[in-house]
Amino acid sequence: MRRIHGILIVSSLVLSLSSCSSSKVSRSSLVPFTKDLKQKLEGGNIDLKQVQFYVDQKIVLERNLGDQKVEVTSGVVKLENGKYINEVIIPALTPGICEGVEGDKLMISFEKGNNNLPFGPGSGYTFNEYSLYGVEWKNGTTAVMYDSNKFRAHCGSCQDVASVTLLIRKNVKDKLEHKSRTLKGRTVGK
Repeated sequence: MRRIHGILIVSSLVLSLSSCSSSKVSRSSLVPFTKDLKQKLEGGNIDLKQVQFYVDQKIVLERNLGDQKVEVTSGVVKLENGKYINEVIIPALTPGICEGVEGDKLMISFEKGNNNLPFGPGSGYTFNEYSLYGVEWKNGTTAVMYDSNKFRAHCGSCQDVASVTLLIRKNVKDKLEHKSRTLKGRTVGK
């Protein structure tokens, strides 16, 4: 009886560990989301809100809270040079969903709340790929609205946050590009 109980425990542990590891996405199974791919999805009547997106690089959002500590709803508060900083980190390959489409721009959310980040085509690095949009670009950083507050976004693993792009799984793209039909053939006289 003890042996069966032990086998059941080990089996359930292996199952839970394998299910955790399978939830991680492999970079090799992802492709950049592009203007062309968006047009194909829309042409195939696929709702972009049903597509799983990922961010290719780490994004760090920071805002200065001043000298006094205030309540923070998103991210971490850290003390830097006598000032409080609210920091939100979006690691590479973090999954996100499309909350809305405004022309070519997609509003991508990585957590619940008023925290969509705009992505769209046409930055200097990625003309066709969807990259982070912002305002007030300065030294590879940009200002974005997040959680109803203005944050400064920078890339955690690159020089310029404009090079951060959206990715989707390859199998979504493959399904779009694969069209198949089987012919029955023709006979004489019919």
